[in-house]
Amino acid sequence: MTDAARSATRPAEKSAVTEPADRGRLHVADLVVERIATIAADQVRGVIATGSPLHGVLGRRYPKASAQVAGDRATVDVEIAVTWTAGLTSTAIAVRDRVRTQVQELAGVNVDAVNVTIAQVVQQPSTPPPRRAQ
Repeated sequence: MTDAARSATRPAEKSAVTEPADRGRLHVADLVVERIATIAADQVRGVIATGSPLHGVLGRRYPKASAQVAGDRATVDVEIAVTWTAGLTSTAIAVRDRVRTQVQELAGVNVDAVNVTIAQVVQQPSTPPPRRAQ
């Protein structure tokens, strides 16, 4: 049998590289997007983490986020506490941009909207003056 005849009788070989859409489906849970958004908001200058673990259980810990994911799109709501000296508008804009960027980069989810609520303004505790020996 000739080489041409052998190759004609072999079944067509599959391509070594398959398209991403043919490999399976990826679903990113709401909780994953919420966690990414919370961490991203906490990384913005002017945002301060408040509350104890108990406050987290009661829903009074900041920053916190909620997300609604539908396919490859999401809407994220973020609540933050801001330090007294931080500009509220500039901090909210920075949080919105940071959350959108991080969710898109880390989860591959397009963010339609990031709604930021400034829930608290916190005066950072000042350090007490050093005590003098009397």
